[in-house]
Amino acid sequence: MKPHDVLRNDDLERAALFALGALETDAADLFARHLAVCALCRAEVAAHREAVQALGRAVEPVDPPPALKARLIDIVRAGHDPAVIQPWKRWSPAEVGDAMTLVRGGGGWEATGTNGVEVRRLFVDAANDRLTMLVRMAAGTEYPAHRHGGVEECYVLEGDLYGPNFEMSQGDYQRLEGGSVHGVQGTRGGCLLFIVSSLNDQLLPSQP
Repeated sequence: MKPHDVLRNDDLERAALFALGALETDAADLFARHLAVCALCRAEVAAHREAVQALGRAVEPVDPPPALKARLIDIVRAGHDPAVIQPWKRWSPAEVGDAMTLVRGGGGWEATGTNGVEVRRLFVDAANDRLTMLVRMAAGTEYPAHRHGGVEECYVLEGDLYGPNFEMSQGDYQRLEGGSVHGVQGTRGGCLLFIVSSLNDQLLPSQP
């Protein structure tokens, strides 16, 4: 892991999330190892921690409203989970070649937890929170709504893909910014997608 010369927006965001304890365990462990060699990131984390501590001292503690407990119980009973990181993205960083990284064809496909939706990982760049992959969706399948942890780029290699406010077919490209929400998306005839996205996208609760 190399130290940064300059912190980009995603580096600043990762430092803030680390200071808040909001990174997933694997991502937090990886970033903690990075902090050992990167003075810029250490300073950024320290600054955020000071701000968090100051905010904590600035307000009086209050009890949560009684309705909050009832809402949580309703969510559990209905089977709707709060936003969670997509579990199938919890992969170790990819091995990087000296000058080139080559991924051969014929690799296996992995389940995503959604019936009919499979993924083939091409490269996992955990330090920069980027994942390059192929996604294969069987005809008539849908993928749940999710919030993007970073920029997502999607190119349709084969088939069709649709969402609440878009229709895509072979050759179409879509880019979504970090923090944006992708509603439930599906395919009528099946599709093969090339996607570059964050490792920290969050699945959103399904609507009752």
